[in-house]
Amino acid sequence: MEAFINFSAQTKGRDKLFRTVQYGSIFLRAVLGSTNTDVVGKMKKLESQVSMTRKLMRFGNSLNSVDAARRASKLQDELLRVLLTASHTNRSIFLLFDHLVWLGRAGVLQTDVDKWNWISLRFWFLSTVLSLLRDLYGIQKALQIKHKHLSYPNGIGTIDNQLHLEAKVRQESMKRILVENLPLCIDTSKNVCDMVVQMTRLKLIDVSDGWVGFCGVVASILGILVIADPTLKLTPS
Repeated sequence: MEAFINFSAQTKGRDKLFRTVQYGSIFLRAVLGSTNTDVVGKMKKLESQVSMTRKLMRFGNSLNSVDAARRASKLQDELLRVLLTASHTNRSIFLLFDHLVWLGRAGVLQTDVDKWNWISLRFWFLSTVLSLLRDLYGIQKALQIKHKHLSYPNGIGTIDNQLHLEAKVRQESMKRILVENLPLCIDTSKNVCDMVVQMTRLKLIDVSDGWVGFCGVVASILGILVIADPTLKLTPS
């Protein structure tokens, strides 16, 4: 199992590149609109083909997520342990159903592709929500540490002015935390972008294809940066 996980992990960079192409074609298709039907048609075919290729490349990756959940279950921080274990577990289930979708579309299995695709999207969404909660927890902990070293202005003007000044200090400290902690900033941004894509596909929000493509491209590029420079990877995650 370990050898398989190590082999499967090598495809992550290629998957992110293909994902950039996939969502880039969606974005370009939305930008062109009906001005160039020939190019729009080609972009639609490209998006469909790349999507199928990515599903094939992810085949078996559910085991990676199971292993990640196992490692997360050993974390000492209780909240991190719960959030990350649940996130990886949901991702493993998403990938398992994603495999069924690929097998169905490839004609290997007779299955209700639309149903399994809808179910897989729900588990992907849940995994991302839990991952984003982990990011927010990391931001909260960083804020607590930062606030210990901050001195709030006092005795200046009214209570409203005091509250306004304190809120401004908190806002500035939040900006500093995100700038100083790039891995946390990148992971949070990536999860927010992924959630826009997922919520649109699940019809929880109504967002144009242009925004879906844009968010998908941003999330993909951020993923590529993390793979290219492991120091940008949020740990534990």
